[in-house]
Amino acid sequence: MKTIAIAGAVLAAAMTLSTTAATAECVSKGAVATAGSADSAKWYALETMVQAVSWGLWPGFVATNKVEGYTIKGERYKCNPDGGQVTCHGRATFCKN
Repeated sequence: MKTIAIAGAVLAAAMTLSTTAATAECVSKGAVATAGSADSAKWYALETMVQAVSWGLWPGFVATNKVEGYTIKGERYKCNPDGGQVTCHGRATFCKN
């Protein structure tokens, strides 16, 4: 009976570790940006999120608007007028390919 309990505990631990390893490849980031238009504020917010993932990704993102080696999931923004400007709060999940 002890062998079954130990085997069950080992299996549960292995499943937890494999789930953690799979989700460790994704990271969620958020940023706030203000600009003259909603499109610009969204771009600046995404730029800030890319920098938060890795500064090494930033030059490529600025040049191509793509995050090389990552897939962006769940990208969302909430934008509001802000004294002649627009402020956007953004959030996205970056997953390594």
